[in-house]
Amino acid sequence: MAEVTVIGEDLSGLGWTLKSLIDANLSNPDLRERLRKLQGTLVVKETSADVSVTLFFDKGDLRIKEGDGSRPSAHLEAGFEELAEVASGQVGPIRALLTRRIKAGGNLLKLLRMAEVIISKKAD
Repeated sequence: MAEVTVIGEDLSGLGWTLKSLIDANLSNPDLRERLRKLQGTLVVKETSADVSVTLFFDKGDLRIKEGDGSRPSAHLEAGFEELAEVASGQVGPIRALLTRRIKAGGNLLKLLRMAEVIISKKAD
């Protein structure tokens, strides 16, 4: 079974939370197959604590590192509550973007594909 590899010494609470969610989600064979098709980087920033992590997607290999990566394919930022609502599946990522609960940039299609690996369950 695939799992997320940590780059560096340690991760913040945001990093460990995302790693745990992704590791659990990768028990789903459909998600593992989608992961094999993804390539790029995603920066996730939690604004209330000013903490960020970078996820590196490389066709089946997924790594996570503390801090902002340079020139990510996509990025998103939100407060803790908003990130938790999206990651838990309470609010869908498209709805969160449209209602401005989260801010995003870069390649939004790639962002949504990468988010599928993180989100616990489908919302809307």
